[in-house]
Parts: sequence; structure tokens; C-alpha cells
Amino acid sequence: MLDKIIIKGLWGPFQDRHLTRLTQISISRFLRSKSKETTTYINSPLTGAQIEVKYVVQTVAGVRIGYVEVTIPVASALIGHNCFHAGMEVLRFELQCLELLVRIILATIGMTDGEIERYVDHALVIMVECTWDTATASPNARLALQARTEAHTKALRNLSARHDIGVEDSDPRDTKSGVSLLVSLKAGDAFRQYCKADWMRAKKRGRKANHDNFLSDTMKPAIMPFMPMLESHARNELLVGAKTLNAFGIRYLRDLTPHALEHAMVSVWRALGFRRRAELNTAALEGSTALDTLKRFEAGEDVVATLPGYRVSRDRLVILEAHGPDIADTQRKQLRFKAANLGRQLQYPRRWRLPDQMRDLVVSERTAPAIIEELQQGLAFVTDGVVPDFDDEGQMQAWRGRWMLFAQAERLTALQARAIG
Repeated sequence: MLDKIIIKGLWGPFQDRHLTRLTQISISRFLRSKSKETTTYINSPLTGAQIEVKYVVQTVAGVRIGYVEVTIPVASALIGHNCFHAGMEVLRFELQCLELLVRIILATIGMTDGEIERYVDHALVIMVECTWDTATASPNARLALQARTEAHTKALRNLSARHDIGVEDSDPRDTKSGVSLLVSLKAGDAFRQYCKADWMRAKKRGRKANHDNFLSDTMKPAIMPFMPMLESHARNELLVGAKTLNAFGIRYLRDLTPHALEHAMVSVWRALGFRRRAELNTAALEGSTALDTLKRFEAGEDVVATLPGYRVSRDRLVILEAHGPDIADTQRKQLRFKAANLGRQLQYPRRWRLPDQMRDLVVSERTAPAIIEELQQGLAFVTDGVVPDFDDEGQMQAWRGRWMLFAQAERLTALQARAIG
């Protein structure tokens, strides 16, 4: 379910030791020095996927305070790819793994045990990216679905000057990576749609490509046989920002529950103009002319032309408050499909369901226990230099290979010496 998450938390008053393993550029000009934060990349010890860490210094009440912002490609960092996902039912497993991974990253950059505890308890969730696929009958049907989504969001973009329209901009692209769409919302959220198979074929070298299209060498043989099915899948990504998350009680990692996250997703979905007929609060329309106006609108009548302007304005607001359609939307009247039908096809509850035989290839109830166990072992290794005992020689060599490579990459020489000893 989770494809990416960004969290930001306090480290403490600025100290030189904060920069021991984090990058910061110092620029001198006219005898004045100015520091600019840059991104430090740390590879996941499990898969090698890149995790972004930024050290940000802010002045609070005259004191320079250091904050750490961490961007984690959740699926890639835990299982080795983000081509397929399970649903909301695995959120608690993803969060358990995520917390352990965050602790390892914080210990790697030099935080003490107390600083790690404070960070994990009080780090703010800045953004959550939720991902699911919509299956279609063929690649051509998938392209037609993407075209309808583009037409719908463009119509809303043309109406963005109105305060009740949630879409700020719609940016369709047709590149070597295939057809894609990025929709920016006024609340700071976003929606992205594309074909994952197209993106994987156009995979480029470089940090950003490694971040978005990561596929580990270990997972590649298992994943590639299933890739053809993605040709007919439209991938939907909701990027839910802090403002929307906070509105539904999500500030910290512990607040990320399926119930709260689902409500936040529905809010973003409505901002995209995808209101479902089943959500209409008909009770709010009783006793007013709005119910009659809505029935006439749904019967195909051009109510803007046939009804008095004052009634259209009044009833339009009442219908929108009840989560009904926009009866005065002349842009979408020109479309050859209904936005409600498009939203129904794309919505998360009607997503493509992961087949049972593929649950071993994603973060799920089957794979999470082994991931959690290794992360717990890795945390003990990074913090105390403890190397676990294995009955199987092959398992021991594989574990040592992963974590010794991580220690070497992050210049944790003391850990390497203990492990060898």
C-alpha cells in the first residue's frame, strides 16, 4: 500500500557532530558563510534502495535547531521493488518494518539512543504516497482510461479559479517513459497516473531513476515473469500531504491507521472531482428545490439554461455540500463520459487485487515477520555491534554479506572490526 513516506523530526540544538555523516554545503561570499542543506543518500541494508536524508537547520527563539527529514521508498527499501503492492490490510506490517528501518538510519547518522526515541515518538509525517493498480482489458483499454483521466482533470484545471474546485494544475506527459499524468491539488496533495511497465522499460541510470524504478537483483528473477500483466494496468498514486493528513488526525507515525488513512484518501479523491453517487447525502436535500434540480440534471436537462440563475446558484451550493455533482460545470458537460463512472472505475475499493501466489513477493503478512526479524538483528548490529547466530552457514554468510556491505558503505568501521573479530 505504502510506496513512499516522508517524515521530519527534531535532532536537537545544532552541533558539529550532527554533520559527521550528513552532507551540508558551506558557501562563503563577501566574508559571510551560508550553509545549504543537501541530500545524503543511504542505501537500504536489506535491498540497496536509496533512502534520502536531509539535515535542516532552523532558528527557533534565537537558537539554531537541527532537524532530520527522511524520505523512504517503503516497498523498495523493504522488499526490493515497488512494481506490485498489497492493500490497506498490510499497513500495520509496513509500519512495523518502517519504524525499525528508521531507527537503523538514525543510528547510522550518529543519533544516540535517547535522540532516536525522541525522534521516533515525535517525528511529523510530511507526506504519504498510497499506491494501487486499476486493471483493464488490454493495453489499449488502459490508454483509453488514462485519456479519460487526463480529460477530466484538464476540465477541472480550466475551472481552478473557482474556490470550490480542488485541482490546481494538470500536467500530462508523453515521453519515452510512456503516457503519464501529474495532478496538483490546492491543498498540497497530488495524484499521479501512469503505466508501471512503461516506466520500468525506460529505466535510466541515476539516483532518481533508482528511487522510482528500483528492482533489486534478488527480486528480479521472481518479479519479471509477472511484469507483462502490468501492460494493461493503470497505476494510481495518491500523494497525501501534511495538511490533509493533519485534518484526519495523522501527525505522527503512530497515527497512521487504516481508518484514518482511508478517510484522508477519500478527501483527496473528492478534491479530484470523483464524487460517488452513493456518497450523496439526500437527507440534506429534502425540503428544498435542490432535490428537484438534481433529478432534472441527472435526467439530462440543461438546468443552467432552463432554470432561473438565482435558483441554479442556490441549488448548486446545496448539492455540492451534500457531495453531489456540479450542475453548473459546463466544462465537463462536453466530456463523453461521466466523472462519477470514471471515479468508480479508478477508486481504491475497486483496485486490482494481488493474487495469493504473489503475496510472497510484496510486504505482506507472509514476508513481514522475516523482514522484522532481520531489521531487529540489524539494529542490534548497528547500535551494539551484535552479530546474530545462525544454524545455517548459507544464511549466516548472506546476512553478513548484506550488513557488512552496509557498514562499509556508511563507514561504520568499528562495526566491521567487531564483526570480523
